[in-house]
Amino acid sequence: MKPLRVLTLIDGFRMGGAETLLAPLAVAMRETDVEMDFVGLDDASVNAEKTMTILSEAGVHPRSLGITRLLDPTGIPRLAREIRSGGYDLVHTHLEMSATFAVPAAKLAGRPVVCTFHHVTERWPGREYWREHLATEAATRGDRVLFVSEASRVSWAQVHRRGRVADNWDVLHNGIDVSNFRPGEPDPAVRRELGGGPGPLVVLPAAFRDFKGIPVAIQAWPQVLQKHPDAILSLVGGGPDEAEFRRQVDTAGLTDSVIFTGVRSDMPQVYRAADVVLLPSIYGENLPTVLIEASASGKAIAASRIGGIPDIIVDGSTGLLFEPKDPAALATTVIRLLDDPQLRTSLGEPAIERAHTEFSATTWAHRLQDLYLELIEKKR
Repeated sequence: MKPLRVLTLIDGFRMGGAETLLAPLAVAMRETDVEMDFVGLDDASVNAEKTMTILSEAGVHPRSLGITRLLDPTGIPRLAREIRSGGYDLVHTHLEMSATFAVPAAKLAGRPVVCTFHHVTERWPGREYWREHLATEAATRGDRVLFVSEASRVSWAQVHRRGRVADNWDVLHNGIDVSNFRPGEPDPAVRRELGGGPGPLVVLPAAFRDFKGIPVAIQAWPQVLQKHPDAILSLVGGGPDEAEFRRQVDTAGLTDSVIFTGVRSDMPQVYRAADVVLLPSIYGENLPTVLIEASASGKAIAASRIGGIPDIIVDGSTGLLFEPKDPAALATTVIRLLDDPQLRTSLGEPAIERAHTEFSATTWAHRLQDLYLELIEKKR
């Protein structure tokens, strides 16, 4: 079978989840009959060094087209020429600006086009709303629009289509390389570095930003300590709100039981060291990678029922969910897991299976190949 040639187009190679997810996708696609070229719509000056390093390590060497403005009258014809000259069978866009340009360009070139949106949206102010709205209208005129969680699809319909989901809008979960995340014996040294001792260790891996709900966990922790006085909450990460979170911990008198352990590069070992992995997000979550990683590691997970989290965590089967912004609900859920080692174990196997069958990069790549073949055959 002749390989399919796919132009994978993204706004630019900035530092973000959508950009870095192209690396595991590229690696997984080598197991399929799809050849992908990765191209940034914007100028190369916007590309983040870290993103380019991640892509390079995955064997991806992208190029940039230098189309910098939505009102650039040369953008669509230039992109149409790129599609034709590259001999591409299909165009797949990621993010908004690339969708806006690629749909009319792909139609000029006579190729099918798939557009993926990567976040849960809301009614943004001013230009950002209209930028998204234009992308929505363009993408819906393409062949397929993909959202990486049901929450994302619903949010875009509510904001941009008065709640109506278009017929060509589907959910297709992103995947990650899960091969490094598996159950195993905890490394005692890593557990100590995370603040763990003889008592239970709850790990909260997240950027220190408001939507991750870390203050909710801090508020809940005294209730956890009433039942498990030697429990440790290990905050793994960093970010702009760290000083405020430290102040909250100090004010609550929790400096001995809520530990700031910084950003870690050994996350497979971090998950193995944890008794429970906690994510108390309060808004904005689409498909948090840490929950896929923790699931593949076979860890008991407590997470808020918000955004795309229920796409990953099947409540009572692969983890436990609680209502967001509710410290009492968070504490009750964590205590239930800490009280019951058998429950923690029983959640692990289904979580591992779901991570591999639903959220691996290999699954993602093969599902995309099937979609590409379907759309190319339909176009013929």
